[in-house]
Amino acid sequence: MNAQRVGRSLSIPALLVTLLSILAIACPLAPVAAEAKEEPAPNDTAGPLLKVGDPAPALKVSRWLQGDEVPKFEPGRAYVIHFWAPWCANCVGYMPQLAEIQAQYQGKGLTVIGVSVVDPNNSQEQVTSFAKTRGPRLKYTLAFAGDRAMYDTWVAAAGVKTVTCTFIVDKTGRIADIGHSMYLPVALPKVVEGTATAKQVGDEMAKIHAEVEAWLEVVQRDPQAGLRAISEFEAKYPPLADYFLAATFKLGLLPKHGKPGEAVAYAEALIKRSHEKDDARMLRQASSILRIEGKESRELLALAVRAAREVVRIDGEENAWSLLDLADAYFVSGDKAHAEEWAAKAVHAARGESPAVKESVEREAKRFRPE
Repeated sequence: MNAQRVGRSLSIPALLVTLLSILAIACPLAPVAAEAKEEPAPNDTAGPLLKVGDPAPALKVSRWLQGDEVPKFEPGRAYVIHFWAPWCANCVGYMPQLAEIQAQYQGKGLTVIGVSVVDPNNSQEQVTSFAKTRGPRLKYTLAFAGDRAMYDTWVAAAGVKTVTCTFIVDKTGRIADIGHSMYLPVALPKVVEGTATAKQVGDEMAKIHAEVEAWLEVVQRDPQAGLRAISEFEAKYPPLADYFLAATFKLGLLPKHGKPGEAVAYAEALIKRSHEKDDARMLRQASSILRIEGKESRELLALAVRAAREVVRIDGEENAWSLLDLADAYFVSGDKAHAEEWAAKAVHAARGESPAVKESVEREAKRFRPE
């Protein structure tokens, strides 16, 4: 099964484990340097080589695919560096948010750069094709690195084990945050306005990460108390209200632990916002969760279908997995005819994929055929 999909038959405990994996996918917060240094930290096998407060390494890009070339970091400008790959659903899922951030800070000295690094599953041709089809909607700088040098000096040096990671470089050229794109709304304002040093920003982000861990623990112990803890966290940090992690948990918990009608109202609002932002990641997650936790509500299942249809609108009818998700949404809601129709489209869309993908799609599609 494709990694971007949430299983259909998960219980609440299993669902929480799945949602917690979001944090595992996210980049861990790197240790904050005790003092900002004039030169990069020396090699130290006991910990990350690149830490918050260190000077940002050089950009090592072989081709600029969209936006103006950025040969070096300019003093007085801030930067967001997002590592991604077209095959990485987690990376691609945060691109609409990055586009929104670039638009928000367009005239305030911020440049967002998405860097895709070559790997066995990620060629220049694949990245270029993605940039041509999705780039015009994203409207921020996209680049390709034809070797692993930039990945090694950034992601690997920071001790990150995943392909995706987001770095903030402040206006003095120092690393102000190493983490996940979902936290940018909190970290960026101080960096762009120049009201805090890189270390101060890092200290605040470390505190926020600790508070997230705290409400995650409450959610697992007591879902109703967890919902209150999430609300308190969002009230404390308004830029993180309904951000991906919190929205995912609320959507999973409200059907059984919220007030009557609260789950439907929240799901409707979340899907509407995600539609406006072309946020396929949140829409996909919403549809999957509603199929699990909303299976006893016709209203929630209808919203699951709506969210899945929005994903197909964004991805197009060439993405077999999105088509299968829509088929599953129809199937769970009781519309077997539409489920079969979209499953057939998924099989058709997978014809140009690898044999393994074709086989997997065809196997999934069989579930929706009448016996």
